Amino acid sequence: MTYTEEARSDAPYQPPWGLKQKDTFMEFTPCRDWYLNSFLPGEVNRQRTQTHDGLYHAYIVGEANTHAANHQIVREWRTMVREWGDWEKYREHLVKQLLSKERAEWKEVCKKDNQCMYAARSKITDLEAQISILSKKIEDAEANKEHVEIDLEAEKVKAAIAKEAKQRVEEARDISTSTLNIAQQNYAEA
Repeated sequence: MTYTEEARSDAPYQPPWGLKQKDTFMEFTPCRDWYLNSFLPGEVNRQRTQTHDGLYHAYIVGEANTHAANHQIVREWRTMVREWGDWEKYREHLVKQLLSKERAEWKEVCKKDNQCMYAARSKITDLEAQISILSKKIEDAEANKEHVEIDLEAEKVKAAIAKEAKQRVEEARDISTSTLNIAQQNYAEA
């Protein structure tokens, strides 16, 4: 397939070299092939239009800048490597310090959560025992109702006991719910 000059100018550049995956720059032929074909045809044509003095001037300026930059890189290389090593040591130390601090904070949060949950569980157990006792009293009172004459005062006591039991059950639920919400929130924050 042939291209016009205009179509060829927009086509992707594919160097016509014979370099292989195994080639290295330790041998002359791959180096020469890379050097001759690494520049774009447009740039080669642009350089062809320069005068001998222009090419000489560009070469001297480019080489001087390249050597000066290389020289500075070599001078700073040891310093950069040393600074990088110091930074890595500092970062590692900082990470260890932060992790140990987070671990200590995590243990403290867990300790507080465990205390809250233990207190809530104890309160719930106590309230459940009281509910059981009050429920038994209610059952006994209902069983004895047929056999015992109950006056108005006894009815009031029974109603008060039932009301108290109901209030304690609701209090136990509220405390249990609140405690579990707090524990879940603390756990989520940790």
